Amino acid sequence: MATITKKDLARSVADAIGCKNNLTLQMVDSLFEAMRETLIEGNRIEIRGFGVLEVKDTKPKPAARNPRTGEVVYVPARRKTHFKPGKQLKEALHNIRPENSAADAAAVSSPTPAPEATPVATSQPQGGSWSQ
Repeated sequence: MATITKKDLARSVADAIGCKNNLTLQMVDSLFEAMRETLIEGNRIEIRGFGVLEVKDTKPKPAARNPRTGEVVYVPARRKTHFKPGKQLKEALHNIRPENSAADAAAVSSPTPAPEATPVATSQPQGGSWSQ
């Protein structure tokens, strides 16, 4: 998988609409700045067909533990961003197959037979008790 930068997005927009790269970079910057400010204010951003970005508050954790030292530490409440993909994006992502899907498909289409089941005891063992 590749990492797409803001500059790459601006170039893609420029190619799609036939504008200069520096103009679309300014538009993309402005869009992200507006989104950032909206989230900082605590508002929700809904882009139909893409998804929803929102800020959620976490609860404080008074008895969290440092995994390295075992020390009990207090973790204060904070705000975090949450993205929920929209229906169209979910469906599009679901329909994309990984590069090695041909090998996976071959493995799924010709499964190996399951081993025969081991018989399960239905009566008590000779000692008269299940537990020993």
